[in-house]
Amino acid sequence: MLLRPGVTCEEAIKFLDNLVQGGLNDVGNAIPTFTDAILVGPETTVLGGPDMVVTLHKYDQWAAKAALELAEVFADPAVPTRLRGERYGHIVHGSLNSYRTALLLHWEVDELRQYFMRLQNQMRETVEDYRGYRQRVLVVDANTLLHCQRFDKIPWSRVCGKGPATLVIPHVVVEEIDTKSYSEGSPTIRKRARGVYELLGDVLKGLTADGFALHDGTEVQVLRDELGHRRLPNNDDEIVARGAHLQQAVSPRQVTVITRDNGMRAKAMTWGLPWDFPEKYLIPEDGLGSKHREANLASITVDIPETPEDGADT
Repeated sequence: MLLRPGVTCEEAIKFLDNLVQGGLNDVGNAIPTFTDAILVGPETTVLGGPDMVVTLHKYDQWAAKAALELAEVFADPAVPTRLRGERYGHIVHGSLNSYRTALLLHWEVDELRQYFMRLQNQMRETVEDYRGYRQRVLVVDANTLLHCQRFDKIPWSRVCGKGPATLVIPHVVVEEIDTKSYSEGSPTIRKRARGVYELLGDVLKGLTADGFALHDGTEVQVLRDELGHRRLPNNDDEIVARGAHLQQAVSPRQVTVITRDNGMRAKAMTWGLPWDFPEKYLIPEDGLGSKHREANLASITVDIPETPEDGADT
């Protein structure tokens, strides 16, 4: 579950706790109890008439305010819209029968408590899943694996900063490498993809709870999709989203997206994630890097003669 950029799992857990202990409990305490029921006639039961109108107004105001606050914490729109679901419509817009309305309100408040508790437990499990990740977490894309030298030979503990590192390969990257290993296109890329896929196979075979250690001590982890996880349609979006998912779980440790793709860099910045690229280990013939920069820029540079109106004062 994705949170808004800059929000951590710990902060979201605390926010939900305050939401339940504050406004939701206030709404629950304002609902008339069934011991207050007054039987009017053989079939009609009321719970103090006017008090239910006040309670409904309180509930509606709380739902509106809480939905806005949830939308500032959770990037998943399903979380705030849960407050305005089918039962909300029956409670607020249905016929005002005090007994029926009170019953629906009790059910809704209890279910919301359970819903928020499940969200909290889900985030606690996420934090625990990645507790063992190192000081620096590097999320790598398929482009980097294909255009840099073999990833198991790169000293990641010294690349993109210094210190113990965990190199994270999202599940979607593994599948993208697999696809490129047999797809039509450049024979060079297809051959590289097969080599990278072999290395990934070694990682998966040797993977333990503590990851797979490279020669410099860097831990390698394959970030597998959780059960029920729905991928984004675009692979770049999915990789950055997985990086953001990690950042909200491992903060204050820093997650960095390793990519040479400017589109992914811009997306990473949107989520507040820094990006980097080990240019030193780029395969030379790829035509990138500082020694190719001037030639690349020269290919898009033309001399345009100035005309008198260029730069003229108005």
